[in-house]
Amino acid sequence: MRGPIFAFLAATAFAGAGAAGAPLHAQATSAPADMRMTAARDLAQLVNATNRVEEQLDALLRNMARQAFATDPSLMALGQEYPGADRVFVESIRPIMAEELTRTLPAYNEATAGFFASNFTLAEIGELFTFWSSPAGQALVSSVSGAADYNSMTKEIVDQISTPGTDFTISQDAITKDKQDAAVAGLDRLSASHRAAVIRFGLTPTGRKMARLSSQRNEIDRQWANREPSAEAMARMEKEIPEALLAFMAAEDRKRAAAK
Repeated sequence: MRGPIFAFLAATAFAGAGAAGAPLHAQATSAPADMRMTAARDLAQLVNATNRVEEQLDALLRNMARQAFATDPSLMALGQEYPGADRVFVESIRPIMAEELTRTLPAYNEATAGFFASNFTLAEIGELFTFWSSPAGQALVSSVSGAADYNSMTKEIVDQISTPGTDFTISQDAITKDKQDAAVAGLDRLSASHRAAVIRFGLTPTGRKMARLSSQRNEIDRQWANREPSAEAMARMEKEIPEALLAFMAAEDRKRAAAK
């Protein structure tokens, strides 16, 4: 059974320019190896580099901890007896997730490039690059990334964790809902001039084409969110998170004993 680590990989999937619906490894090898693919790689690097990955990871972890400690009976009891345990959980799992994201980002970039190369002409890729490298495009990607709260995804994770024997899976409905909410909130946070520029680009043929491919982007995000974690990451989680919580509990017990 997979642990919840797979969900955190989706933190990179909300840049507003995901990848297509074929499996990740297939996209990386089937995309055309020509000028279009080279341009697509440049575009993927541009878009994905704007992701506020650490900020997204923090938001995802905080939200998951909040929901888990509010609904799971064991975690609720732990949090009530030892306030601050949710913070320790986040602090102990964060470095593991950050390393896992770093390990997988190159494959995500290649998958994103494969999507662009397979679905857009060289000229269209140039238009996309021009838009996303503009102040409005950069502001949009950053704003949408920062607005993501992952409420639907984390609720699914927590619900499944609470059901023994469940094979963890994030649905496309949850990913689509979180992406839509982030897009609406992110657009609303833009300045009037940037928002107008985004709307204008969205009305161009290339902008409308991107909108038509949103279901493919959401499907690849679903695949990305449900990737198998590395064995090393799983082993670290199973060891380091309980150790951190036990150390925190012991420290709190010592404080309480000293205060008597």
